[in-house]
Amino acid sequence: MSSSSLLTTNGILDLIESEGIKSGKHVKQPILQIINIRRVPANALTDVYWAILSDGMYSIEVVISTHLSHLVQSGQLEEYNIVKVKTYQYNVTDDNIHIVSVSEIEICEENDDGGNNNNSNTAAALIGNPVSILDTLQKQNSAKNDGVHYFNLEEDEEWDYDVGDGDEPLTWSEGEEPNTFCDWKIEVERIVHHYHHHHHHHEQESTTSNITTTATKDNKYHYKQGDKRGKENNSKNDEKCTYKSDVKCYHVHKAILSVGPRRSEYFAALFKQSHLSEFATSTSRIQLEPSAADSFPALLDYIYTEKKIKFNTKNATAIRHLAHYFGMRPLWKQASAFIRGDFSVETAATYLTEAMLYHDEKLELASIDILAERIEEISRRTLTKLSPSSFERMFASPRLKCRSRKLSEIVLKYCQTQGGSVDMSLLMKCTRSEVMPSVSRKAALPLLKVAVAGEERAGFNLSDTDNVLRARCVETCVEEWKETLAKPLLALECRDKNISRILGASSLEHWDLPLAIQVELLEKALCAAKVELDDVKAELLFREEQVVDLMKKGKTSRKSFE
Repeated sequence: MSSSSLLTTNGILDLIESEGIKSGKHVKQPILQIINIRRVPANALTDVYWAILSDGMYSIEVVISTHLSHLVQSGQLEEYNIVKVKTYQYNVTDDNIHIVSVSEIEICEENDDGGNNNNSNTAAALIGNPVSILDTLQKQNSAKNDGVHYFNLEEDEEWDYDVGDGDEPLTWSEGEEPNTFCDWKIEVERIVHHYHHHHHHHEQESTTSNITTTATKDNKYHYKQGDKRGKENNSKNDEKCTYKSDVKCYHVHKAILSVGPRRSEYFAALFKQSHLSEFATSTSRIQLEPSAADSFPALLDYIYTEKKIKFNTKNATAIRHLAHYFGMRPLWKQASAFIRGDFSVETAATYLTEAMLYHDEKLELASIDILAERIEEISRRTLTKLSPSSFERMFASPRLKCRSRKLSEIVLKYCQTQGGSVDMSLLMKCTRSEVMPSVSRKAALPLLKVAVAGEERAGFNLSDTDNVLRARCVETCVEEWKETLAKPLLALECRDKNISRILGASSLEHWDLPLAIQVELLEKALCAAKVELDDVKAELLFREEQVVDLMKKGKTSRKSFE
């Protein structure tokens, strides 16, 4: 039998499959090789042993429980032993440190030169060429293209336009004076909003001043004269608002816009209907959102010349919207390719904002998914870009993956970046017990202030309600009373500035809370301190009794010797 066949395939992956304690017959018990053991002094009386386990392909460093230390000290457990791991625990700390502890093992065989077992199957050397599983996973995550991971798009999906023939380029101009041979004017009305409206998904309409374009089943465009419908139709879905517009004029050539490989199907269809009122003034008036209006000159450059558009995170969605709006398939494909390559957790917030603006549901969903799945990687800068509604959708996503205490810190950070725009309803949805059963120590007091302030603004009191955010924050503060309450008090009372600085606390955060909550915190902290003190007294009494028993035994032994 080969040595490699003794080990469990992917046994190291079994150890870190999920967090928690694994024990019993119904859990995986991988057979692995110990390839290194080292001693780490824990204190004056106890040593802790760390070992590196291998399945022949991957390896990981584990902690050997102290009750197994005698196996190492007696030489029963040593390098190159093959063991069956029967009980183990895997956890990831708040600082993203992975810890595997082993509390029950079965030694399958010993070294040829270390024990009495001379079985021919005994492994006397390293099996395979294992590499660190944690390093491997980290490299895989960093090399992964987020756009490919979160998108599965066919480039030609839902495309409505055909590619035409080429034509000779001319030059467009901006302003009042047209260039030579310009025979059409486009007035782009840049909409500047003066409100925060609610986004609603509705059927998109492409509008000019007197023209409404509607897509039909045969993917052709038909124009209706005298139809005044536009963005104003959607005002019933928004809060009452006003906006001002900024209009820029572009002088173009009908032949260039409607003919050639980079032509616009929008204008090609428009210019075939000379009965429309636009032909009286040779002018089209189009309303565009700010990012689309800013990108319109680049769109004209793309049509007129061989220039490549310089895409970036901020303009890619707007350019793709313009490409689809005006029926420019090659440009739409280029914008889509850039978005897939640029899409990541750092850029998702910008793409989410733009996707909501242009009703791009696929991009919107992908942005929510990546933000929810990798929420622990989101920076404060990204959080500031998320609207409250986007933040709520991220927490409601089934892709949400985050440790509870880390999640509490993210919620706190978001509340701090948004000021008073996070209402109590959003706070309760994002901190419900199913999502956030516990709160981290450093977030507990600040988050308690946020919760209390939210209750005051909402006009209700949840002090007598179990399992709400307030109760969990109080519970954490009491559990960590030394850090959250005692240490700041000691720092404030200490006259020695150096000691005060070492204790760390320039202010007492809980003093900003209502008096009733301060009293509740201090009362519960005193109770917790008393319980801890009683435990310490009991431990000291037990130790004292042990010392007395040892002294008695020592005296008895001396008398017997004499």
